[in-house]
Amino acid sequence: MLKHFDRATGVLGAASRRRGARRHLRLACLALLLAAPSIARAQVIVVDADGVPEADARRWRQRVEAALDGPATTFEASVLAREPVGTVPAPRLEVLSGIERLLVAAREARAQLRDREALLALGQALALAEAHLDVPGMAAWYAEVQLAIAVSAAQAGQPGVSEAALRRAASVDPRRQVQAAEARPELVRRARAIARAAATAPRGRFEVRAAADGAVVFVDDARVGPLPTTVEVPVGAHVIRVDAPGHRSWAQVISVFEGDRPGLDVALSPSSDLRAAHAAQAAAQSGELDRLVDALGRLEAAPVVYRVRPGAGPRDRALITVCRATGCVGPQLLEGEDGPRLNGPEAASRAEALRWLAEPSSVEIDEEPWWERWYFWVAAGAVAAAAAGAAAAIAIDQGQVDEPPLVILVDPGGLPVPGVD
Repeated sequence: MLKHFDRATGVLGAASRRRGARRHLRLACLALLLAAPSIARAQVIVVDADGVPEADARRWRQRVEAALDGPATTFEASVLAREPVGTVPAPRLEVLSGIERLLVAAREARAQLRDREALLALGQALALAEAHLDVPGMAAWYAEVQLAIAVSAAQAGQPGVSEAALRRAASVDPRRQVQAAEARPELVRRARAIARAAATAPRGRFEVRAAADGAVVFVDDARVGPLPTTVEVPVGAHVIRVDAPGHRSWAQVISVFEGDRPGLDVALSPSSDLRAAHAAQAAAQSGELDRLVDALGRLEAAPVVYRVRPGAGPRDRALITVCRATGCVGPQLLEGEDGPRLNGPEAASRAEALRWLAEPSSVEIDEEPWWERWYFWVAAGAVAAAAAGAAAAIAIDQGQVDEPPLVILVDPGGLPVPGVD
């Protein structure tokens, strides 16, 4: 950006003698430099909550965010933070120095009475200005070109063209006064009379609307306010510009007539970065990592993306994949009991990671058959002994002592017995 600023102001300082034009260019460039945000690389968390309880998804988002070295944001918010109202791509600023060169060429041609050549250069300058009205500060340059056309047309014997250009210049930038050194005395007097009439002209009203969030309207580079709003200005030509964060600016010269006129509905196009951000969001949510990396590569300052897949099984587990514009790393295996952290062992493959995520709870399973367990036979012996003792007691009570008591001995058969090594 500094390179474009130096180039534009350098050409102007070397070639221009018009203090007003020089001031407009420098202020426009400095405003753009100061408006250019300087922020750390954004961090975006995307939780794949398909089939996962909402509470689990929320808990894992909070864990990952707690482990980040800064706050998390969204794809769209990261773009809007870098493209506030008034943001202009640096290459579009170069048109300012291009217009100035054409103005200088026209002035030199006019000084040598090459009026046709002067008007041709000014036509090119006007076309550049009208094609770049979305650049902040361009309204003043549009008025500057109109004044130059008025002076050249008057010298070339085209009073109608000169008069129309003076009216457009006075309507868009009434502060710009034609100086005595710039034109013949009669043209200076006429320009000042038109400027006074423009300041006291009847007014027209119309509403400006736009669907984009945060949209703002400017009239002749003066901020009017957020949309929708009603604009009231003197009749005549005016440069209407509508800006919104993350969108390409819209601008146009319109003719305002006295009284109320139909409203103006402006459709703003998303910037290339905002379109890429929307594509990245869709790819991250669906798990299409190749598409995600491709979308991140189209962003001017791609965020770091943490894609989290909580497990739907009984274990508190999740997979995390970290993606940048250069590629993705992971998935890594995270356990909830480890607390907030972003690094874990990396799975050898996605299939292995999904198996790990779906593992059941760790409950010990004894594979030994029940009839081979030593405690089963000890319990069975105890039950048998108790039954034999009860039978003997009953026999004694009934006087049946002729039969010897029944004794059952249980041979553990080599099975371990508690308390016996």
